[in-house]
Amino acid sequence: MKMTFLKRFAILSLLVSLSVMLSGCGSTSVFDGSKAANEGGFQMDYAALNREESADLYLDKGDQLEVVIAQTSGGVDVTGGLPEKDPLYRGNRQQNGEFSLPVSEAGTYHISVTGHQAKGSVSFTRVPAGE
Repeated sequence: MKMTFLKRFAILSLLVSLSVMLSGCGSTSVFDGSKAANEGGFQMDYAALNREESADLYLDKGDQLEVVIAQTSGGVDVTGGLPEKDPLYRGNRQQNGEFSLPVSEAGTYHISVTGHQAKGSVSFTRVPAGE
């Protein structure tokens, strides 16, 4: 049975409409900024952060981890600690703050920052023991 022009047009229109609607269902994951991670710390500046960014940082026993969170909008969830252990720090919907965390155990610490419509910066700076 032959398909009429009108039926073909209706099916094609439906397929195009569905593809346009489904293209809007993608991820809202956004990062517009810069980040740097090295043996001295982990820093990020962002005009938009709406996803998780992370870094691993080796810290010695007796080190301090200096944390600065400066948001102009939104907030961030921050977690830092050794894998498989209780976090050294966990904060939800953080906006602004400046503090130091003492490191009682050497190891590679995983630092995670998840933004929620956030604009601003975060920094985690390693201060070696005795400084």
